[in-house]
Amino acid sequence: MDPACLAGRGNGEPPGRLIRSKDANYVRAARVQVIGMHRWTLRSLGALPVAGLLAVGLAAGPAAPVAAQPSGTWTRTGSMLTATEQQPGVLLHDGQVLMPGTAELYDPATGRWAATGAMNVARTVGFTATVLQDGQVLVAGGVEAGVNQTVTSGAELYNPATGTWAATGSMITARQNQTATLLPNGQVLVAGGGGTCVNGSCPTLSSAELYNPATGVWTPTGSMTVARYGPTATLLPDGQVLVAGGASGSTANAGSTAELYTPATGTWAATGSMPFPHEGALAGLLPSGEVLVACGVQDPGVNPCAADLYNPATGTWAQDGAAGASATRNYSAVLLHNGQVLFSGGENGTYPARETITTAATLWDPVTGATTATGSMTTPREFHALIVLPNGQVLAAGGETQNKKGQPSATATAELYTP
Repeated sequence: MDPACLAGRGNGEPPGRLIRSKDANYVRAARVQVIGMHRWTLRSLGALPVAGLLAVGLAAGPAAPVAAQPSGTWTRTGSMLTATEQQPGVLLHDGQVLMPGTAELYDPATGRWAATGAMNVARTVGFTATVLQDGQVLVAGGVEAGVNQTVTSGAELYNPATGTWAATGSMITARQNQTATLLPNGQVLVAGGGGTCVNGSCPTLSSAELYNPATGVWTPTGSMTVARYGPTATLLPDGQVLVAGGASGSTANAGSTAELYTPATGTWAATGSMPFPHEGALAGLLPSGEVLVACGVQDPGVNPCAADLYNPATGTWAQDGAAGASATRNYSAVLLHNGQVLFSGGENGTYPARETITTAATLWDPVTGATTATGSMTTPREFHALIVLPNGQVLAAGGETQNKKGQPSATATAELYTP
């Protein structure tokens, strides 16, 4: 089973509430999507502050080579260069982890972080980051940093060999919170998302386009049957792409419809609908060949961690119960090599008062539906990156913690979970 490449955040907030974000472009929780060469893709919720260091080679935190640890435990590793929350991580081909927003790299062999090049255009939220077949990272769309908070169509490439970013062709449509899927032919399919809000009206997009790494050019492809903001996208074994859920329509509530994209024809076709509506959900291809979609933003009357299974052979969904998350909201989650889902951290209590950030972690088995507690993290955190490393360990980095007065603040700490 391929490892996961990004932490996903669960959110129990009602529709229309931002998560500590002053970004006027967002009606719901903002999210950043990272797509790698792996099958499990999760979305991170919340506004993303961006900082960058231009120098390459500066390191922070003590050297902490990976050593054998007891199963089900967390151990501290080197701290990040920059305290940050809601920061995604990208697993590179060489096993290092890239944090595009803070421009730093984590080396699992040494347990240290080092600065790398910053993006040419700083982006706060809503962008996608895709690891291409040649190992470069494509960042596209999102909201530009600055007072105007413009939704951009711009894109750029990160070269791990040089640690630098270079501009590439811009998308046809400016968008945020879209999906991005690496296709077997090396192209990247981008679909849906939202445009710039104007006078409180925020358009949801159904259009889709393809990026060709060989030419650096984007070309239009067929539009989805439904406009979607924050849906899931999963590459199936036959090369089709399953897109499910997402917010659409005047209510901005999550949807339950799903559709399939066929690369050979560039067209979309509706498939079975999910038992539960999902937006900003976890989605991944299981060893059985089924697709799991679970949790996401909570709409009124909807279980925030409902789980549904899609059978590509029949085009139908089945309810898979409820995943046992580690907290009410703002947790992170990844699919482990053994097929279980690890939830960690998050927040409990009444938003925004009397909230408590937790160290708790749980394991959920999609096959049996069982939830079990596992070791607690060394630091309470929410909105943190959670990345499965090549050796099977899980890196939890950054996020938001609480001081002694209970006030939230970004953290630079990082730790490793041993399954």
